[in-house]
Amino acid sequence: MTNRTLIIILSAIVIIAIGFGAFWFMSHNEFGQSTTGIATTSPLFVPLNRPGQSVTGKNGQSGNTNNNTYATTSSPVGQIPVLRLLSNTPIGGYAASTTASTTVVHWIDRGRGTIYEAKENSLNITTLSTTILPRIYTSVWNTNISAFVGMMLPNNTSAPSTVYAALLAPAIAPVASTTSTISTISTTAPYNLKGKQLPANTIAIAVSPAGDKIFFLVKEGIGSSGYTANFDGTKVVKIFTTPLTQINVEWPVSNIIAITTKGNSTMGGFLYFVNPTTGVWKKVLGPYNGMSTRVSHDGKHVIVSITGQNNDVVTDIYTVATNSGVTALINTLADKCAWGNFYKDLVYCAVPFQPVSGTYPDDWYTGSLSTVDKMWSVNATTGEVHMVGQIIGQADRVIDAFNLSLDSKDTYLFFMNKNDLSFWSLDLVRS
Repeated sequence: MTNRTLIIILSAIVIIAIGFGAFWFMSHNEFGQSTTGIATTSPLFVPLNRPGQSVTGKNGQSGNTNNNTYATTSSPVGQIPVLRLLSNTPIGGYAASTTASTTVVHWIDRGRGTIYEAKENSLNITTLSTTILPRIYTSVWNTNISAFVGMMLPNNTSAPSTVYAALLAPAIAPVASTTSTISTISTTAPYNLKGKQLPANTIAIAVSPAGDKIFFLVKEGIGSSGYTANFDGTKVVKIFTTPLTQINVEWPVSNIIAITTKGNSTMGGFLYFVNPTTGVWKKVLGPYNGMSTRVSHDGKHVIVSITGQNNDVVTDIYTVATNSGVTALINTLADKCAWGNFYKDLVYCAVPFQPVSGTYPDDWYTGSLSTVDKMWSVNATTGEVHMVGQIIGQADRVIDAFNLSLDSKDTYLFFMNKNDLSFWSLDLVRS
């Protein structure tokens, strides 16, 4: 055999081997799933739509307009990922409601204002409304998540406007396809958004624990005024006037509106409790540099983060009745925490896997630094700390979590990723 013949034979073997490897790689993804279906094992993360993959949303539009993972049929609970990507595109707020059978979550697309629904016992994503309501960047929802109050930037200006919008069925119901074998499909979303403008110059909003009232802070002159109203903006009552304008608001308990001055590493911040009926203020904490807070849903505890001596973050749990605080044993910003609704003495926090040097909270607010998080819970009564979600390695990206909340039974933890404003859920029962 000549050298030339040997070279030709070896080259042919190499080409065949490369071709076989390429075929195997193209027919499998990095999570061990076939591109034609869900793996027989239950992955922790369902990959995003791949380029060229066609998806169909139930009662919605075909295509990957929301760029989520859609299932064409209802999926058994065993196939629902523990860490689930609900929206890959930026959202403008969300809320969850727990029924006897499952937890339902609604959210609004930040770009167009499309409303989506997911149920935690199914991989289906439902398009509820395609009414265009663009640039909603934050929202609060009523108790049955059928309406929201949202703040929007109509023309990408710095002056937001505030709207009330409800999901209402159109006069003529959409006609569903009866021939599809993969999913119920409709060319028209089942709801339209109907609503109205709320007071101009609103700079902060919060929803009551019952989901039937809102608090909104309106800039007036060099200060601001606080108002309460029914959720739809009717029966407005002015409860106070203040020189403060840079504040964060919560309504954790029916008789407490929590007002915290926005954190800055060089300025002392304060936490106040305001009675929504009388408008009377009570100072609870402060002054502490860089302070941010989250108040428990029984008003008994506050998770507090402040700027430490080295410009790092220090996190404590404060007990209101005893006017005392203890270390939380975790170091994270209160902005990355949420209190349980059912287990009211538990607070859930996204905690950096490793410390990131910077000036807190300023650098995190401005986006100069980002963290890689794990999910932890802290019991404010016993001090016990548990990791409830690894996250690292379960997602296809780095998650810097914020805007956390839980369903009413504390079964699911919802949060957004600050890096790309994507929307996620974590199953706390199976994590």
